[in-house]
Amino acid sequence: MAKISEMTQLSPTMSEGVLVKWLKKKGDSVAIGEILAEVETDKAVMEMEAFDSGVILEILAQEGAKLPVGAPVAIIGKAGEDIASLLSEAKSRSTASVASTPAAAPAPSPSPSPAPKKVETVGSSTPEPEEEAPAPKESPVSRGLSPGALEGRVKASPLAKRLAEESGIDLSKIRGSGPDGRIIKRDIENGISAFSASGTSPFAAENIQEEKLPISGMRKTIASRLVHSKTHQPHFYLDMEIDADALVHLRENFNSDLKESGEEIKLSINDFIIRASALALLKVPEVNSSWREDHILKHGRVDIGVAVSIEGGLITPYVRNADKRSVLEIGRTVKELASRARERKLKPEEFSDGTFTVSNLGMFGVDRFAAVINEPEAAILAIGNVVSKPVIKNGAVVPGKTLSVCLSCDHRVVDGAVGAGWLEVFRNFLEHPLRLLA
Repeated sequence: MAKISEMTQLSPTMSEGVLVKWLKKKGDSVAIGEILAEVETDKAVMEMEAFDSGVILEILAQEGAKLPVGAPVAIIGKAGEDIASLLSEAKSRSTASVASTPAAAPAPSPSPSPAPKKVETVGSSTPEPEEEAPAPKESPVSRGLSPGALEGRVKASPLAKRLAEESGIDLSKIRGSGPDGRIIKRDIENGISAFSASGTSPFAAENIQEEKLPISGMRKTIASRLVHSKTHQPHFYLDMEIDADALVHLRENFNSDLKESGEEIKLSINDFIIRASALALLKVPEVNSSWREDHILKHGRVDIGVAVSIEGGLITPYVRNADKRSVLEIGRTVKELASRARERKLKPEEFSDGTFTVSNLGMFGVDRFAAVINEPEAAILAIGNVVSKPVIKNGAVVPGKTLSVCLSCDHRVVDGAVGAGWLEVFRNFLEHPLRLLA
């Protein structure tokens, strides 16, 4: 008897999928478990299997179609079967699913709002007086419109306003480099200098056009999960600066030895951090836990996620049993998982059900930041860049390397003292990195 094959839920968070490619065509024979098509979910491109055997009597969904879970995609049965009633059913089900899909909300009209401020950052300090602010890296010619121009109002210091008036400069065409995009004296002077050198006005507005960008399934899932995490998990943040001299030295020597032995892999600082995190979780298992409403689950495993930036969003593959793996094994695993993540070829079990996550933005030059917890985990560790700067050792100021980290904790599970205790254990491992090789 012929049956309708449906869009299968291929990951725990999948609500819809894009039918990327049919691997079978009308008239082909299929068996249970054979791959029918490739489907892009909110996380990866995955294979959709057949749950019935027979012949593909009709293809109901074309390549490129975005379909909700349960939508009809094909009819499988015996050759020559009458499928008129199934075709009618599939059509009505498809129409119903489209009708039940909520319409996209209209885009809100622009309204004046203050320039965006940094959130969830660590170690902010009181801004210096405007004339002492460090010079921006970009040239004034490349700045384009100021936030004030887009808002319909201009933020500028009294001195900047006076200089602009004397020079006949339209402040709305300048992007300020002061706090919250405020135009200061330096912005006016730099603009005048650029004009004198190039003969081209730096105050001409760029041709900026409004654009509506489609929201991918991955972005929808990221938005939903992060809003839920920040809404339901009471975050608090603990930051710490770590002496990274010994860690950097060990990594350089380790990679040098690997190269001499013919190994192609090159270990990153993050590989050592994952190892240190895993060992710290063994010593402070309260952080390796999850809130379960009527109880707290202390995990009997250490599965550490590594946040990987991919096209369209972010995904977190997990290094399973990270506490039982060497730094070299962790390095190889992370490299392989990250590669398949970028190719959208991870399996659901590889990016779900972890116990702790590490998010590293150091490779992008970020010195420090705070991350949103990957629910239902109780903590996430944010890693910044290794910074070279003067440090005090044995009472003397000497050149050194430091690493800033921030532990975001779910206060329902992890109290401040527990989180601080975990960070202290973690720091001891990184500042004595030979322990990570044991």
